[in-house]
Amino acid sequence: MRADRRAPIERALLFLKDSPNVKELVKDTEEVLKAFGIESKKVINRKNFTRKLNLRNYDLVIVLGGDGTFLSAARLASRFGVPLVGINVGRFGFLTEIRREEIKEVLPVVLSGEGKLKERMMIDVYLKRKNKLTYLGNYLNDAVVSKTNISRIINLKVFANGEEIVEVFGDGVILSTPTGSTAYALSAGGPIVYPYSESFVFVPICPHTLSNRPLVLPADFTVKFKILTKSEEAYLTLDGQVGKVLKNNDEVIVRKSKYKCLVYEHPKLSFFQILRSKLRWG
Repeated sequence: MRADRRAPIERALLFLKDSPNVKELVKDTEEVLKAFGIESKKVINRKNFTRKLNLRNYDLVIVLGGDGTFLSAARLASRFGVPLVGINVGRFGFLTEIRREEIKEVLPVVLSGEGKLKERMMIDVYLKRKNKLTYLGNYLNDAVVSKTNISRIINLKVFANGEEIVEVFGDGVILSTPTGSTAYALSAGGPIVYPYSESFVFVPICPHTLSNRPLVLPADFTVKFKILTKSEEAYLTLDGQVGKVLKNNDEVIVRKSKYKCLVYEHPKLSFFQILRSKLRWG
């Protein structure tokens, strides 16, 4: 789906990975912004500070970092409807699509209004404990329930729209968005899903029952994990960055979020070209 956003870019936020490798890229990026007459501000991705940022007066967030930095920015920017563009400082860069040597060539395409702006599905995650439902936030990649260091195996039940799908014994489970299908879910044997489609990808992690297989579910489903293992032997991780210890009989509930991650595509490379490059498909 393509988002309809054609307003001129007047103010941009540079959302930076906390790394000395970013300094030179900031300089190059600011030069391009200055050439377009765009006002900018820099902020380093530090948890206790960035979660309080108000992006209401910004037209664009430029992420300089790896996919982890992009995920942090996406959770914040989506709540204000501000689009992102990613410049890769990390190793893999599925989300930060622009390479550092392309900044002066590719970034002007976005700033001039010629970039393709698209929407990526996000998830809302809730924790139900003793009949109390707590909203944990919106996330771009995935919700993962896994064993803690002290547990050899965890046990949980998986439900879709109230119907039990499977009981899992193993290292855990992943529920990802299409964007998250190229992250942990891929490493655990899940399928790659086109990032601008809408669905859930359920992937068991090292299940002890070999017939437990990945599933692709409709995005309008509500998916629930009920923890059957002992208290504090299971752990919930969201986007690989936010974590919470789970207790026996806790329920992790995941729904499609009302928030969207608005992202500018790489203007010269398709998703499949990036996929072939990153996965070395030839």
